[in-house]
Amino acid sequence: MNKVQNAGELAIEHWNKTPLDVSEQERYRFYPWLYEAAEFRHHGGDRILEIGCGAGVDLSQFVKHHAKSFAIDLTPAHLRLAQERVGSGAQLCRAHGGSIPFGDSTFDYVYSHGVIHHIDQPRRVAGEIMRILRPGGRFNIMVYAWWSLSRFEYMLHHGRDWRLFVENSRDPVHIDFYTRRSLEELFSPAPVTVEKYHCRIPVLEKWLGWFIVAKGTKP
Repeated sequence: MNKVQNAGELAIEHWNKTPLDVSEQERYRFYPWLYEAAEFRHHGGDRILEIGCGAGVDLSQFVKHHAKSFAIDLTPAHLRLAQERVGSGAQLCRAHGGSIPFGDSTFDYVYSHGVIHHIDQPRRVAGEIMRILRPGGRFNIMVYAWWSLSRFEYMLHHGRDWRLFVENSRDPVHIDFYTRRSLEELFSPAPVTVEKYHCRIPVLEKWLGWFIVAKGTKP
C-alpha cells in the first residue's frame, strides 16, 4: 500500500523535482502587479521574514532595498537556489511555516507569496506569524482565490483532476483556496485588508483575480 503523504512531504517532493527557478525579468513580467503589492521598496532597515522563499527572487528584492532579510523554506532545492541568489544578503533556514525558528516579536514585516495555500494547517501558520511579529508589525500574504476566473477555467478545461494542472508539474501538491472572509477569520483579531490581482481580463481583476492579497497589522 502506498504511503499517504502529508502536505509538507508533497511540497518537498514536488519542488525538489521541479524547483521554481526563474529570472527577475520573467517573474515580474508574468506578475507585473507584484512589485508594488509586495512592498519591496518600502522596508529598508526593517527586519523581514519571507515564509517559503522559493528560489529567492522576491527575497533578493528585499535585500536590494536594504531590508534585514530572513527566509524559510521546506525544499532543499529552493534553499540552495535562493542562497546562490542572495549570497550573504539574507539568512536562510529550512523550516515549516507552522513552526518558525525565531523568537517572539522578532520581525517588522512578514511576507509570503503563493505558499500558505499549500499548507494544510494554516491556523498554525497564522499563529506563528502573529507570534514573531512585533506589536504594530505587518504581514502580507498572497494565496489563491476561491472566486477567480483562473480556477473556473482550470475546472472547465481539466475536469475533476484540474488541481494537477495548477502548479509547474503534474506531481500532486496540496492546494487550498481562500476568500476575503476566510482570510479575515484566519488572522482575527488582526484587521485585514484584501485585494485581488492577476486576471487575463483586467477589468474583472478586482472581483475574479487569481491571487488574493491579505495585509494586516499585529495589534
